[in-house]
Amino acid sequence: MNYQENQLSDLLEVFICTKLSEPEINTRRYRKGMTINDLKNKLEMITGRSAGTMILSVYDKDKLIAKLDDDDSQLGSYPVENGMFLLVDDPAYEASDQDSIDGYKMTEEEYNAKQETLKSFLKNNKLGKYNPEYLKQREQENLEKEQQENIEKEQIDKMEIGQRCCIRLPNKPVQHGTVMYKGRLDDKSGYWVGVKYDEPYGKHNGTLNGKKYFETLPKYGSFVSPSAIEIGDFPVLDDEL
Repeated sequence: MNYQENQLSDLLEVFICTKLSEPEINTRRYRKGMTINDLKNKLEMITGRSAGTMILSVYDKDKLIAKLDDDDSQLGSYPVENGMFLLVDDPAYEASDQDSIDGYKMTEEEYNAKQETLKSFLKNNKLGKYNPEYLKQREQENLEKEQQENIEKEQIDKMEIGQRCCIRLPNKPVQHGTVMYKGRLDDKSGYWVGVKYDEPYGKHNGTLNGKKYFETLPKYGSFVSPSAIEIGDFPVLDDEL
């Protein structure tokens, strides 16, 4: 697969709509590695719905496939496929009694006016970022995320490139491999360890979303959480075992 083909494979083409019953739509391509939070921010400009109160659902025609309800997760972590409908719903927008603008991209002036209307509605009804409980929850989530990243940073600081390791992932057989990369990834929060498996149980060749982090054979590379890695003098697993 050449670079251009690899780039296309990391994109999802979806139909954006705000009403399934009247699907005036925009077609857009988004990277699988994009977080749901970043996706909401992009959809805010297209649909006029507020990212803070936006609810995203994926449909295959009229069949609900998934709710994109974790802002920190990546789009590609959900069962979204090319040609599906991405329904953008926003209770705050509907309650503001504005004319529907499905499929219409606003000018900057219209967008700013819309934002002021939504801001007033959110403040008056204590929704989204104007809800003290919401802010408290987000603050706690950010604190936990920061603490988790500090732990991950301490873990990878103890690792060295080229070290042998054992990889233990939930619901998967134990694998042995070699540490090839440690650090952050584009479009992905936290710290990660790039490993080269001894056997082809990986997901790629060390390249993710068009960026090469390390080099190995196809299906031998993967990125895993530092907590899944144990450093040691682990031998190559025998295929017969």
